[in-house]
Amino acid sequence: MELPPDTVLVFDRDEDLFVFESHVHVTNWIEAMDVDDGEYPAVYSPDGGVLALTAPEGPEGPVVLSRTDDVDLGDLERRVAAYWHRHQTGRPPRDPLQTARFLIDMANQPRRGWLGRVTDLLRRERQA
Repeated sequence: MELPPDTVLVFDRDEDLFVFESHVHVTNWIEAMDVDDGEYPAVYSPDGGVLALTAPEGPEGPVVLSRTDDVDLGDLERRVAAYWHRHQTGRPPRDPLQTARFLIDMANQPRRGWLGRVTDLLRRERQA
């Protein structure tokens, strides 16, 4: 799968990683109060381009995502490796592009809700 051109990797202060398919997805999901509090210290494009998250109107206003002229592929790779070590134990680490694809693919997988799982259990119990 080819990554959308505006894919964004966002790290929170706990080093958790969120991948968004576009700048619009980022600014719609992230809250200005969290940006204002410094919850997201590192934001990148998959090639290591540094992006800036701001809340220019304060904690109640909109979130703005903008490109900077900086590139820090080394820091992005370090943060992605830490993500794999912490959250994907036992799996070999992947580079930022592969990680973004992996997380987008996971997010787009159909999920079975709790009702479907309970129904399956009841059907198995009835058949036994």
